[in-house]
Amino acid sequence: MEQQVITSEQIIAYNAWLLNEEKGPGTVEKYQRDVGALAAWLNGEAVTKERISAWKDSLLERGLAPVTVNSMLAAVNSFLRFTGWENCRVKFLKIQHRMFRDECRELTRSEYERLIAAAYAQGRERLALLMETICATGIRVSEVRYLTVEAVGHGKAEISLKGKIRTVLIPGKLCRKLLKKTKPFPVRSFSPETGPVSPAGRSGRR
Repeated sequence: MEQQVITSEQIIAYNAWLLNEEKGPGTVEKYQRDVGALAAWLNGEAVTKERISAWKDSLLERGLAPVTVNSMLAAVNSFLRFTGWENCRVKFLKIQHRMFRDECRELTRSEYERLIAAAYAQGRERLALLMETICATGIRVSEVRYLTVEAVGHGKAEISLKGKIRTVLIPGKLCRKLLKKTKPFPVRSFSPETGPVSPAGRSGRR
């Protein structure tokens, strides 16, 4: 029986397969890196279920978090399925999910207000507005770019990431505060009822 040894040619072919499956560049890079890590650990040894299990244990011994280990196993199991070595796949670590959020990790209202006040006191108005916007809408930092003048004028933003589209509502008070900061610039906002609104007002008069 021919030994199952990971080769650079297989990793290259696996990379091409992932791209053909329309995996994102970040996913492709991570999966290739994780499979490469396994290949380096095996150092030419044959791929067996026992060796994969030993590799999983070695990751834990290095102090990697269970979630990280599982993400690496996901890449390796995907590779094993691609090569037809599915009999070597191992199970993920069982992780007990928290039913409730740890209160000590939450930002209290007073702490939030102190952060905003400190930002304004230091003249960092843009940072203060950013924090207010994130806390008021629940968006991620990577999604802030979707809060355009048009989106704020509509009171909602359409966020498209990783093939998924969701609508985030922007509170009216926050909209007014954000639009106020656009007045020095030659931009136009939008109102769902009246359409385009010039910085000078609905009529465009000063």
